[in-house]
Amino acid sequence: MASNKMYLFVLLMIIGGIALSGCSSGDPGVDDIPSEYEETRSINLGDNISLTQYEIETQDSSQVLNDLQQTAESEGWEVIADWEGDFAGYKVGVALEKDDRIMGINTAVNGNITTATVITGPRKGVNVADMNNDETSSQVAEEEPDAPPTTDVDGQDFADAPRYPDSVRTGTSLTAGSDVTQEKVHYLTSDNPEDVKNFYENELEAQGWENIQSQMLTEKGDVRIYVTATKDSKTLEIGTQPSSDYDDMDEIIIYVETRTA
Repeated sequence: MASNKMYLFVLLMIIGGIALSGCSSGDPGVDDIPSEYEETRSINLGDNISLTQYEIETQDSSQVLNDLQQTAESEGWEVIADWEGDFAGYKVGVALEKDDRIMGINTAVNGNITTATVITGPRKGVNVADMNNDETSSQVAEEEPDAPPTTDVDGQDFADAPRYPDSVRTGTSLTAGSDVTQEKVHYLTSDNPEDVKNFYENELEAQGWENIQSQMLTEKGDVRIYVTATKDSKTLEIGTQPSSDYDDMDEIIIYVETRTA
């Protein structure tokens, strides 16, 4: 969704980019690739974004990721995040930055072959798990300093994407257009992100959501999750981020976009 970037844009471009066919003059993200890495695809995705794929005869995808990461770091790229999970067929990955550019490296095993995807593009001001929006949302009433809220703000939960147990609703927003409605609900929890991820993987399936994909992202020591799913005319995104107001607590953001036309 264009108006609510919930994740590092490189990951989203990887998901879209690996589905493309054909080949054009995309520039590889790093030089000095190991000689045993066979380049199988090089695509220019436009907007100064390029994607390159390699195939390596090994099942050790983590080692391939480490090799490519070290190569990138030797050329001045700095790691800003890493992730793991079942997302678009990939299991592990890393994001790096250099000047005003972002690089994403993902690896996955297919049979006895590891496929590595390297994608680079401009940062464009998008941050990891940036869930901010220009929409006006209801805010938590003032609390004592360092005391997390214990009561919900006004608003409603999603019927088929229920709140995480024992969490507190801290904000809601609604934007209705001629052909799409965008709704977002914020919650606060003291549980760890992996528990939140496991809950929604199970709960969404029970509620009839399809195409459920989940990811865990580590950004500078902070663990976050990102879950997507679809159902009828709805697209769902769920993410977490450390609370900026309360120590040892996470914010859960549930976003649902419904097509009405």
